Amino acid sequence: IIYTFVSSFVALFPVINPVGSGFIVNGFIGELDDDQRKDVIKKIITNCLLIGIGSLIIGHLVLLVFNLAIPVIQLGGGILICKTALEWLSDSGGNNSIVEKNKTISKINIDDIEKKIFYPISFPISIGPGSISVIFTLMAAASVKDSLLETGINYAIIALVIVSLAAILYVFLSQGRRIMKKLGASGNMIINKLVAFFTFCIGVQII
Repeated sequence: IIYTFVSSFVALFPVINPVGSGFIVNGFIGELDDDQRKDVIKKIITNCLLIGIGSLIIGHLVLLVFNLAIPVIQLGGGILICKTALEWLSDSGGNNSIVEKNKTISKINIDDIEKKIFYPISFPISIGPGSISVIFTLMAAASVKDSLLETGINYAIIALVIVSLAAILYVFLSQGRRIMKKLGASGNMIINKLVAFFTFCIGVQII
């Protein structure tokens, strides 16, 4: 049980990346008031849990219906991760772009933010296709032939890992405003670029 939990956590943590995702998502919700922020964060976490655990529950069915192999899922997910990371890296506006972004966000009402809660904030920023491909891979490794009980236990452990990562993301989202203020605009830009670079490397590794 310990081995399955640790190996699943180590596999999913860099792909879901709750720390880096927390910084990026805070760019969308940084100007909301406390009540709006709490409501949006709860919806984001709920979406992430539904996507992650839903992928775990119906993953095999999806693979069978579309006749897909695990390596194909890894390849497609890795390419999408690399594409997303390159878009983040190519945004070279610096501090001015962050200031302008904050001004733009302050003009957007809560209804506009809510339209973005599922896409792109929850998916693919918080939990993306790369994460789903890793979940599918973990499912394949956790399946024990002729032992439904062991398979079910392994699946439950993977689900617990997904919940744990969602909890870490919740902490960084709820405390993100304080962290971002301490870091400043330059610090946030540096962290976002580093996160984008490592995200690209993760995509290449999955491929």
